[in-house]
Amino acid sequence: MGWIEITRNLLEWTPFLAIGFMWNILISVLALGIGAACGGLLVLLRLSRHRKRALAGASLTEFMRNVPTFVFQFYLVFMLPESLILPFSTISLSFPSWLKAALALALAVAGFVSDNLLSAIQAWRNERFQDALLFIPNLCNFFVIIIMASSTASVIGVSELVSRCNTVINASGTTQIMLWVYLYAMIWFFLFCYMVTAAINKFSSGMLRRISI
Repeated sequence: MGWIEITRNLLEWTPFLAIGFMWNILISVLALGIGAACGGLLVLLRLSRHRKRALAGASLTEFMRNVPTFVFQFYLVFMLPESLILPFSTISLSFPSWLKAALALALAVAGFVSDNLLSAIQAWRNERFQDALLFIPNLCNFFVIIIMASSTASVIGVSELVSRCNTVINASGTTQIMLWVYLYAMIWFFLFCYMVTAAINKFSSGMLRRISI
């Protein structure tokens, strides 16, 4: 398979792959939102004056920080049904595979937020404002890690970028294109994460300049 044919195939499949990458972004954003909210609640527990609440917050943080999200995805697949009817109503809640993947990744986000937001609050109380505000770029950098980890959702049936790469390879009928399809996917992840990282660095530099002034 020559360069021209490989390029033509990749261009033809680009819209199909782009939709898959949108699923990666959606899963990552959802994981960040759910995880940040749960992590904030854990911080409230850890800051509580009640010893049992503080201990519960610390224990839950330890659990979320150390459970492999890849394994937790499979746990959620078997634990959560495809849909659930709420008691005393006809309302049905759907649990598609992409939501289960987001919930699994949210576990790691919650543990990260619980630890880092707690440190940021303590630094703010001690008037170390620069250290406290570093929580924002740190969380954004962790989001980049979540984006890359979202590719693991393919193992539970989510039609994201990596999963669609396999579809393209199977549809081509030859393994010669395999290397180029995966390389193409890597470029998608690299470019998106590079732009996010560049935006984070620019925001962080501006934020630090304002604090210094």
